[in-house]
Amino acid sequence: MRISTNMIYQNSGSQIADLQSSLNQTMEQISAGRKILTPADDPIGSARALVITQAAAINDQYAVNRQDLQDNLGITSGVLSNVTNLLQSTKSTIISAGNGALADSDRLAIATTLKANLASLVSLANSTDGTGNYLFAGFSTTTMPYSQTASGATYNGDQGQRYLQVNTARQLPLSTPGDQVFGNIRTSANQFNVQPDPSNAGTATATATIDPATAANLTGNNYTVTFDNTGANFSVVNTTTGAAVALTNAATGAAITQPVPYVSGQGVKFDGMNVVITGGPPSTTPAPGDKYTIQPGNQNIFETLTDAINALSAPTGNSAARKSLTAALTQANNNVDASLSNVLTVSAQIGSSLQEVDSLNNVGASTKIAYAQSLSSIQDLDYAKAITSLNQQQTTLQAAQQSFVKISALSLFSYIN
Repeated sequence: MRISTNMIYQNSGSQIADLQSSLNQTMEQISAGRKILTPADDPIGSARALVITQAAAINDQYAVNRQDLQDNLGITSGVLSNVTNLLQSTKSTIISAGNGALADSDRLAIATTLKANLASLVSLANSTDGTGNYLFAGFSTTTMPYSQTASGATYNGDQGQRYLQVNTARQLPLSTPGDQVFGNIRTSANQFNVQPDPSNAGTATATATIDPATAANLTGNNYTVTFDNTGANFSVVNTTTGAAVALTNAATGAAITQPVPYVSGQGVKFDGMNVVITGGPPSTTPAPGDKYTIQPGNQNIFETLTDAINALSAPTGNSAARKSLTAALTQANNNVDASLSNVLTVSAQIGSSLQEVDSLNNVGASTKIAYAQSLSSIQDLDYAKAITSLNQQQTTLQAAQQSFVKISALSLFSYIN
């Protein structure tokens, strides 16, 4: 077989180029510290490395989410701790207000203290997470959850509870709606809490229900039904605002002028409610001066404090007034206990979430190490092996170059010379 000079050059050049390419690749691997520089180097290994890299990135994002959750819950826990301290102080103040030796001026001073506590409590309920998002507004994080009103405070948020993904199969609550923290104080199993005044001489009963046709008119305020000195007529006053209310006959829908003649079992409607007073025989009819208070059956702590402030601000010049004050303070004390229970329940839930996050952080850290080890076994370069291969390739390349120089010098002219 005849081998042309051109073939010698082509074959030798191709071999040297291949050797040079292999040498360059080994040098790049050493420089990068990786044995897979392109998917072509190891298609299967590259695919595995891609999957592991993506899983590691997701694991890192979960770690970021857990840190955000810890920061947010830490702030919320601090706020709830302040709320707990404030409610405990308020409870002590309410208990001290029941001292029979206090004068009206002393109770007014206590009412002033409770007003300050109420303002502080509203401020705590409107706390933010440091980035402008309200902690207790549900999904409405940019809406201030509570605005103070004459009856206490109105909730402007919603009932949504935000969650954060902290693991592949676990979400934890990032927030708690304000009603779960500062509301949900049941004062009655019914829609409204209707209580006879402790000084009532009569034994008639009063009930209040929501009127579906006018439910949009509900105010959430407190009302008092008071009988006149004959016991034959009664009037209804919004005790939160101090204003008389417009009444209608529940049966006919006709407007009623106050005072209203008492008819057992005949309902009157006002502000979205239907109130019925029932008393049959003389022993169960209302007595002159009898009173009935009507409150929402489910209150928040702001309404409780406002009612206590109003009760302490009223003079107690007679026995009936003192009995009413005692009843109001007893209810306020019970409501504060219920509110404390709500706050402590939410605090316990936050503590449980923080404890779970700590456990998930440990799992996430172990997973991160496992991913790093898997990637290292696929991608990282064995330097000893690579340097040995580099030396071998350099030697082979040098030998090939020297051989080409000698082979290329072989020709007939060289032989003649």
